[in-house]
Amino acid sequence: MDKVAELKDTDIPTILFPTVGFFLPLLAEKRDFIESISRRTFKYGATDRHKLDIYYPAELASNSKTPVLFFVYGGGYASGARILPEPADLAYANLGAYFANKGFITVIPDYRLLPEAKYPDPIVDVRDAIVWVTENPHSLSHGVTNADTNSFFIIGHSVGANNVSTMFLLSLLPDNVQSRFRGAVLISGAYTSEVEAVGPTLNPESATTFFGSLEKAKDNTPLSLINNFSKDKIAALPPFFLVAAEKDPESFLRATELFHNALSTLTGKQIPKFVGKGHNHISITFALSTGQGEEWAEEVYKWTQGLL
Repeated sequence: MDKVAELKDTDIPTILFPTVGFFLPLLAEKRDFIESISRRTFKYGATDRHKLDIYYPAELASNSKTPVLFFVYGGGYASGARILPEPADLAYANLGAYFANKGFITVIPDYRLLPEAKYPDPIVDVRDAIVWVTENPHSLSHGVTNADTNSFFIIGHSVGANNVSTMFLLSLLPDNVQSRFRGAVLISGAYTSEVEAVGPTLNPESATTFFGSLEKAKDNTPLSLINNFSKDKIAALPPFFLVAAEKDPESFLRATELFHNALSTLTGKQIPKFVGKGHNHISITFALSTGQGEEWAEEVYKWTQGLL
């Protein structure tokens, strides 16, 4: 984490490769642990992007029931995978292993990307992955696990946080699936496409291609959706927990602040929030299973335990 702190820039393309480079040797040291966690792959849809990995705890929880955690990665709608290419191939297995070791059956789905995917395809894919798991509970059974299919949690990072929040704000999940969610964690989302006096969170070219226009991008980002959310659906929303990286780009930090305020106003509750000290936009997920910079995940874990 000291090397991350030495990076003065917060621009995501600028810090991406240096940050990944810092964590590759740290993750390599933990390869045996990460790869010791049982993992199985399933197909939940028609294309090669409709696959998901499930990580299984090695030990039963104290109550013998194992909650299920979904993780949705980011990548600006244009990149990302449940397992990244070498030499970064321990991401996002590091996250799956971390939370499996904490007692969660952890599900990481792929979803369709640009240029083939357009709004709302990735959000629909995330929804479909969750529904598939619900309809195929055998996928959650492996080793000692005894899945608690009424205790779902979900984490989304960057545009993964957009996918997760949009899924809930558009009420895309069937009622009998949404009611299983005990909580949703949103990390460093691009909750609005443009922050006044700060700049864009989304690449304008990618946003135009994905949404159809910059105006449609603005109208369909989570902050716009929450401002138009039907009040009679508030009770169906899960509890939320927001996380930001201390060294997120200024546009993301401001977007998180705006979304946090809007979500707190909508629900009438002060939404819990945690800032990952020393983290940038990339390090916050790459740190898991390294033993460094895991404080945000520890806070999330404590929060989930209070909801079970």
